[in-house]
Amino acid sequence: MKLVVLCPGQAAQRAGMLDEMLAAPDLGELRGIASEVLGENIADWWRRLDARALFLNANAQFAIAFYQIAVWARIAGSVPTPIAVGGYSLGEVLAWHVAGAIDARATLALVRRRAALMDEYAPPSDGRACLLLWRGRASSATRQARDTLLAKHRLQLAIQRPGGDAIFGGTARDVAALLSEAALDAAHPEISALNVSIPSHTALLGDVVPLFRQAAAASIERDPSIPVLAGIDGRLCRSRHDAPAALAQQIASPIRWDWCQETLVSTGCDVALELGPGNDLSKMLAAATGSPACRSVEEFASTDSLREWLQRQASREG
Repeated sequence: MKLVVLCPGQAAQRAGMLDEMLAAPDLGELRGIASEVLGENIADWWRRLDARALFLNANAQFAIAFYQIAVWARIAGSVPTPIAVGGYSLGEVLAWHVAGAIDARATLALVRRRAALMDEYAPPSDGRACLLLWRGRASSATRQARDTLLAKHRLQLAIQRPGGDAIFGGTARDVAALLSEAALDAAHPEISALNVSIPSHTALLGDVVPLFRQAAAASIERDPSIPVLAGIDGRLCRSRHDAPAALAQQIASPIRWDWCQETLVSTGCDVALELGPGNDLSKMLAAATGSPACRSVEEFASTDSLREWLQRQASREG
C-alpha cells in the first residue's frame, strides 16, 4: 500500500468542528499547548466564535491547524508510514508537521504568525471576499473573455486546480466589481466568491514573503521523515532547508495544485487520507487516480474503523 496524507486549507471549517476535541481526555496536553500559544484558554476562545468570526483569517487558520494536529496525533500510530504528504495553502504548513519536521507547539505558533502577517499586509476588505472560484474547463473563446475580465479588474491567479478549476484573487473591491459585470455570463457562468477576506497566493501579499521566510526558518529545525509537496511547483521536498522558501513563496505566488496532484499520481499512490475538515483534496485525487481508496478522516466513525479500513486496503494489495 502506498499511502499519501493530504492537509487541506481554509473553506470547510464549521461550527462545532472542535467541540469533541476540546473535551476529549486524550487531547489535554495539546489543548494546553494551544492555549499557551493563543494566550487564553482555547475552549473559551472557540466558544466566542460565531459563524462570521470562524471565517476571519486568524481564527480560521488557527482552528484548522489545531484540528489537523489533533487528528494526526490520534491516528499517526494507526497508519503506515506515508510515501508523501501534501498540503493545500495553509495545509502546507501542517504537512511539515505531519512529516515530523516541526512539533505541535511550533506549528501552532508559526500558523499564528502566518495569519497575523497576512492580516497586517493584506489590503483592507471589511470582511468581504477577496478570492473567487472559476469552475470547469473553458473553451478558447470563453477563456479569452475570462482573461479579459480578470485583467480589467486586476485579479490574479491564486490557485490552479486539476480539471480546469481555478481560484483568482484581488482586492475586495475588484472582486465585487468583476462579479457585477454584465459580461460575466458570456465568459463563464460557474463562478462564485469564496468566504476568504485575504487575497492569498497573489502578489498583493508580497511584503509578507521575507518576513514569513524568517519565521519558518527559525521554526523548522529537522528534516522531514516523509517527503513534503511544495505547493508552488509540486516538487517533493526532503530537507528542512526547502521549507522556508517554499512556505513563504506560496503566500504571494500561485499554488499549482494541478502539478501537486500530478506528482502524487506519479508516486503510484493507491490510498489517500485527508485530515480534514472536508474531503475536497481526496475527491480530486480519487478522480485523477480512479481509486476509491481516497478518503477523509472525518468519514470514519472512529480511529478503529479507520484502522480496519486501512488494513483492508493493505490486504487487497497483498
